[in-house]
Amino acid sequence: MADKVQAQTTQIPQVQQKEVQPKSSKKTIFFVAIPIVILQIIIAYLLVLDLNSKTTTEQNPPTVKDKETVKASPDKGVVDEYKISDSEYVISHPEFLFVVKDLVVNPAGTGGLRYLLTSVGVEVTNEKAFAEIQSKEVIVNDILINVLSSKTLEELSDVTRRKELRREIAKRVDEILTNGRVQNVYFSKFIIQ
Repeated sequence: MADKVQAQTTQIPQVQQKEVQPKSSKKTIFFVAIPIVILQIIIAYLLVLDLNSKTTTEQNPPTVKDKETVKASPDKGVVDEYKISDSEYVISHPEFLFVVKDLVVNPAGTGGLRYLLTSVGVEVTNEKAFAEIQSKEVIVNDILINVLSSKTLEELSDVTRRKELRREIAKRVDEILTNGRVQNVYFSKFIIQ
């Protein structure tokens, strides 16, 4: 009888081990299959985005404007001495670009309750002007703060006035440069809170 009890106790652990093994294989399948499926979904999404961007660029090819032409503003008849385009997008990477990152200013009339967080890029014509604007970083920051904080919340949030804002910043920064001039002004971040 003692042999029968001993045989039963040795058989029970074997049965329990057999039941545990299928659960671990299910876990393994779960931990391998789910990441693979997620990865496939991500790849499919990126491919769709890539194909979508290619079709939109084929339908609307970018046009490069001659950099030497001076454009007249149609609404005011004022000559645009800066190469500030109507497009929000840069076609080619600027060669000499001075960037002021994460500038925070309070717009006029907000009493300090609202703010503008922006990053501004100032493109200059040559290497000497780039070195000069880097050495005058504090003055450029001051100009940006003065120009941006003089604008009301309404003026800053109106996208149609963004070109005028770029032109004003270009003109003010151009006044401090002696070795070149401002070619364009870019906003890489423009958040109003």
